[in-house]
Amino acid sequence: MGVRKGLKMPITKKPNVLAPFPSPVHLASGTPYKVKDGDNWWSIASANRVDVGALIAFNFKTSNPDEINWYLREKVGCRLETPDHDNYRFSSRDVPGTIYIPKVAPPPCAYDFSKSFEIEAKEANRTRQQSIEVANRFFRNVGAVGRTGHFIPTIIDTKYWFAKLYEIMTGFEIGAARDYKQPGFVLHFIPVFYGMYIRALDGWAAGGAGVSDLWRKHFEKTGRPDTGSIMAWSNGVLTSIITGTTAHVRGDMGPALESAYRSYVSKYCLNPAPPFDTYKQDFFAMGAVFNQARMAAMSLVASLGPVPEAGVKIGDSLGAGLDVGQVDKWRAEAWADAKRRLGQ
Repeated sequence: MGVRKGLKMPITKKPNVLAPFPSPVHLASGTPYKVKDGDNWWSIASANRVDVGALIAFNFKTSNPDEINWYLREKVGCRLETPDHDNYRFSSRDVPGTIYIPKVAPPPCAYDFSKSFEIEAKEANRTRQQSIEVANRFFRNVGAVGRTGHFIPTIIDTKYWFAKLYEIMTGFEIGAARDYKQPGFVLHFIPVFYGMYIRALDGWAAGGAGVSDLWRKHFEKTGRPDTGSIMAWSNGVLTSIITGTTAHVRGDMGPALESAYRSYVSKYCLNPAPPFDTYKQDFFAMGAVFNQARMAAMSLVASLGPVPEAGVKIGDSLGAGLDVGQVDKWRAEAWADAKRRLGQ
C-alpha cells in the first residue's frame, strides 16, 4: 500500500498469474469501450445489460479488489481515486482508457423460423375469414323467395364485388403458397396487405380522414347497385373491381411489401437479414393467382347477376379494363418502390 502525506492510496497487487489485457478473447468476444468521466463498473454494466461481476471478470479474470486495482492502473491507465481512496476510478483522461464489454448472446427468438409456414398459414387463414366477413357486410339473403323456397341473395352495395374478389384471391394465395420457395413470407404478406384495405375501408366509414385519393375514388364510385338495366348493373360490378384493384395495387402494395419484409425479418430474428430480392420470384409467381381469382369471380357474377350472360359480358369487359398484364406492371412498380424504401 502506498502512502501519501498520511493518506492511504489504493492497494494494488500484481496477479500471480497475469492475464493478458487485451487478450484475443477480449478482441473476439468483446466490444471495446472508452471510459469517461462519471463512469463506474455498475453504470457500465447496467447500460450494457451485463452483470457487474461478470463484466469485471471478463476484463481481468479476477474478483480480487487489489488485483483489479493493479489492472486499472497498469492496463487501463487509471490515475484518479475514489473519494475513500480505496480504488481507482474511471476518467476520460485515462490512457489507453479502454475496457471490454462482453458480447451478450441475443435472447432466443420468440418464433421458430423452421415453423414459419405453419405460423404464417394460421395468420393468413384468419385474414381469409376476415375477408369473408367483410364481403358479407355488403351482401344479404333478403328479398324475393325463389323457386327453391330460399331467399334470393341480394347485393346491397357494389363494394361487395371488390371485397369478394379479394376473398377469392386470398383463398387461392393460401392454396398456392406451399409450392413457393419462401412460403412463409408469401403468407406473412397476406395480412399485412389486407390490413391496408381494411384501414382504408374503416377510415372511409369514419368520415374519410386519411383515405388516399385512389381509395376515395373507389368508395365514391361504389354504393347501392343500379338494377335498372343489365348494363347499369354490370357497370357497377366493373367499377368496383377496377377501382378497388387499382387503389390497392398501385397505392398500397409498395408500402405493404416494405412493411411485410421488415416485420418478417424481425419476427423470425433473421440476422443477417436476407436480401429483399430473396422473395422476388415467389412474389411475381403470385401474379397468376389474380387471373384465377378473376375467372372465379366472374362465375359468381353470373350466378348472382340478373341474367347468366351478364357474367360473360363483365368478364370480357374486365379483361379489357384491367388485364393481367397491367396488374403485373403495377406489381413490378410496387416491388421497385419497396426496394427503394428499404435502401436495397
